[in-house]
Amino acid sequence: MPSRYQREIEDILEKAGEVGPKRRPRRESNRRSFRQLVCLYVKQSLSGNLFSISPGRIMLFGFVLLLSFLLVRPFSAGVAGTLSWAGLFIFIVGYALVLVRPPKIEKRWRGESIEMGPSSGSWLDRIRRRITRS
Repeated sequence: MPSRYQREIEDILEKAGEVGPKRRPRRESNRRSFRQLVCLYVKQSLSGNLFSISPGRIMLFGFVLLLSFLLVRPFSAGVAGTLSWAGLFIFIVGYALVLVRPPKIEKRWRGESIEMGPSSGSWLDRIRRRITRS
């Protein structure tokens, strides 16, 4: 048993390495990380099935409508107001969908899932487990 723990500790130390990453100047790293965060959000919003509707895609569509409001505003005041209100409403609906059903995060340890998913067993078994837990 102690050799098993020692192997795990050695694996962790080997993966961690001895030298940490070099630090960049604070101002440049903040700018770069914000850009990366925006790009990551857009990639996650657009990834997946082409015709699936996700909260990220809904929020992105609302944001695009708000940006189009800025482009149309000098040419047509009536359409610009409608675009801005529609974009704001769609963006809020997308944000509410994120709050209602947050993304599920799978807990993993050493590459293996540590949670029993909802597909484990029949629905009758799941009800029995819930009753016995309480």
